[in-house]
Amino acid sequence: MNVAKVLVVGVNAVGMIGVLRSLGRAGYETFAIAEKEDALGLYSTYAKHVSCCPFMDSSEFLPWLREYLKEKNIEVIIPNEEFLHAISEDYHEFSHFLPDAVSIDVWQRCLSKVATQQTITENLPEASWHLPIAGIVRDKASMPVELELAACAGPFYVKADAGLSRGAKDAHVIRCESVAEMVELIEHLLPGYDAILWQHYVPGRKVGVSLWRHNGEIVAQNMTLGIHMQPWEGGMMSLRESFWHEQLLIDAIEKMETLGWQGVAMMEYKWDPATDEFWFIEINARYWGYLHLDLFSGKDFPKLQTDAFFGEIKKDLERPSTHVVCRHTVPGEIGYMLSKLRSNDVSICRKMITIFGFFLRFFNFRIKSDLFFEGDRLLYLRSWRNFIKNYKLILILKLQIV
Repeated sequence: MNVAKVLVVGVNAVGMIGVLRSLGRAGYETFAIAEKEDALGLYSTYAKHVSCCPFMDSSEFLPWLREYLKEKNIEVIIPNEEFLHAISEDYHEFSHFLPDAVSIDVWQRCLSKVATQQTITENLPEASWHLPIAGIVRDKASMPVELELAACAGPFYVKADAGLSRGAKDAHVIRCESVAEMVELIEHLLPGYDAILWQHYVPGRKVGVSLWRHNGEIVAQNMTLGIHMQPWEGGMMSLRESFWHEQLLIDAIEKMETLGWQGVAMMEYKWDPATDEFWFIEINARYWGYLHLDLFSGKDFPKLQTDAFFGEIKKDLERPSTHVVCRHTVPGEIGYMLSKLRSNDVSICRKMITIFGFFLRFFNFRIKSDLFFEGDRLLYLRSWRNFIKNYKLILILKLQIV
C-alpha cells in the first residue's frame, strides 16, 4: 500500500501540532518542519520525519523548499499563514500541493483584515453585516473623526496587514483606549501601509466557528466558546468549550461564501449572551490554534480535508454528541492567571479564586489539555520543561538588569 506523504508546516504552533497528530494518527507519512530546532512539534511521536527549515521570510526558504519537496517526494502540503506569504510570488508553482487551493486573489483577500472587511460591506446587505463599528483608513481624509465617535467609549483595535505593508511586512493588532490614542497610532503607522483597519470593542465572549468548505459546499463544521482569554481582557482562548449557536453558524457560512474561501477556516466572533447579539471579527483562513478541541470533539478536520485531496470525501455536519472542555495549560492558562493577578481592575478575592481554579482544574479529568494527547503525551511534559526553562531565563535577565 502506498502511504501518502504529507508536509506539515510550522509545527511550533499548537494548531499545526494538532494537524500533525490528526494526519499521523490516520496513517499518513508525515513530514514536519519548523524554523527553529526547539519547535515543540518536531518532538511529536506523530512526526515521522522532522526538519528545521530556513526562516520563511528569508531568500533561502524557497530554494530549500523546492529541493525538499523533490527529495522527499511530498504529495501534499498543509500550510500555515507564513508559508502562504512566503510563496505568494510563486504561488502557481506550489498551489497544486495545497488542499482546496483557491486563486491567489481569494487567499490574499482572506488573509487581509482590511480586504475581508471591505468585501463583506460591499457584498452583503447591512442587516447581514454583524460587524463592530469600524473603518478603513487609506489617507488623512478617511481618518476616524473624534467627534463622530464621541459616543463610542474605548477600547479600539488598530489592525495592519503584513500584505499591505510598504516596508518590513509586519502585521499589527494594537489596542487603544480612546479615539485620540487610536488616531495618533494610525497617523504613525499609515505611512508604512496602503490601508489600516480600526474596529471598536464589542462586548461578550469569543466564539470560533470551525468550517471546511469543499467544492463550494460546507462539508464539516464545529463551534468553540471561549471561557478564559490570555490575556484575560481579550486574547487567545486559553480555556474553551464546545458550543452551538445556529444563527451564528449560518452567518459564518454566509460570510465564508461571500469571501469566496475554499478549504478550512476558523471564523472568529464575539457573542453577548445577555442580548444574544454577535459580531464577526475576522477569518483565520488556515488551521487555527483551537484545533485540539475539534479533535477531542471527534471533528477531524485535517484528516477529512487530506482524504478529500486524494479523492475520499466524507461529510461531518452533525453537532458533537458530547460536551468537551479543553485548555491550553502552558503557557495559555498560566498567562491568563498572571494577567489577572497583575490587573488593578481585579479584586483580591477574584485573584484568589483565579489561583484556586487554576490548580483545581488539574484534578478535573473531564477537562482536556491541548498537548496531553493520546499517543503523544510527552509533548505536554516538554512544554512544561520549556516554560520553566524560559521563565528562569527571564528571571535571571531581570535580576541582572536590576
